[in-house]
Amino acid sequence: MTAQPGQRGSMLVAVLFLTALLGVFAAVAASVLSAAADASRSFAEGLRAEEAMRAAIEHVVGRTGGDLSQARGVAVVKLANAEVSVTVRDEGARIDLNRAPAALLAGLFRQAGVAADVANAYAARVVDWRDSDDKPSPNGGAERADYRAAGRIDGPRNGPFLHVAELALVLGIPSRVAATVAPYVTVASGRDKINPLIADPPVLLSIPKISEERVRDFLQRRAMPAADSASLISRLGPVQDFVSDEGGNTVRFEGRVRLGPGNERRYEVVVALLGDEQAPYRILAWDANPPDRVRALP
Repeated sequence: MTAQPGQRGSMLVAVLFLTALLGVFAAVAASVLSAAADASRSFAEGLRAEEAMRAAIEHVVGRTGGDLSQARGVAVVKLANAEVSVTVRDEGARIDLNRAPAALLAGLFRQAGVAADVANAYAARVVDWRDSDDKPSPNGGAERADYRAAGRIDGPRNGPFLHVAELALVLGIPSRVAATVAPYVTVASGRDKINPLIADPPVLLSIPKISEERVRDFLQRRAMPAADSASLISRLGPVQDFVSDEGGNTVRFEGRVRLGPGNERRYEVVVALLGDEQAPYRILAWDANPPDRVRALP
């Protein structure tokens, strides 16, 4: 039986349609396979970068014998398949959520653009989150009854902050504000004061009653080689209740891992130095996507 011209035309259209459809399926499959290959490559590179960062930390701790109190500048660690640039800062450069006085915390919230009265309330609620009692702090604190009234059954902890991200759980503190102050706070310094010799400008400006002019002058003089610590700190004014140049045993490794041209990853790792030959340090926090900080005044 011979197909009529109209039937042959319909068959040709169907064949062409199926061919085009198969082409689309092939293109989609190729795209999926390519995306899967890219994801697999990215995952493998992430593992390489993390291992390189760990190796750099071990190298620096080993070379210094665990004494990083005088660590300055950038250490470059070259590995077989990566290069890691590492700086080390004492964690006292940040404000400790578990130890800092309310006045210092309120100052940091003001640096995040929060009005003074609201900043005082946020600071009081941070104190109430970490303390063990159930009595609201002055200036707008919040304890269990306040959380329950707001429909919350998960706070306050009445114990120390375990991670900086926990700040967003404190009653009333918006996630935007918590994210803004996150690069300047810690839960691991163990000190109620900050080290002004290594602190970023927003931390320095958090000190009660300090002026931007004093901070600007301090930062300029701090950048000079061989600046004397005591004379430097004195230029900040009567700030002895909030600052100390005393070092601690917790440091932050800030690393840039280069796997190749245009392939770089950043890390920030908080490390407790234990002074034990068998276990010289312990990693307390690992951030594979650290937020940028303000490191200089405009």
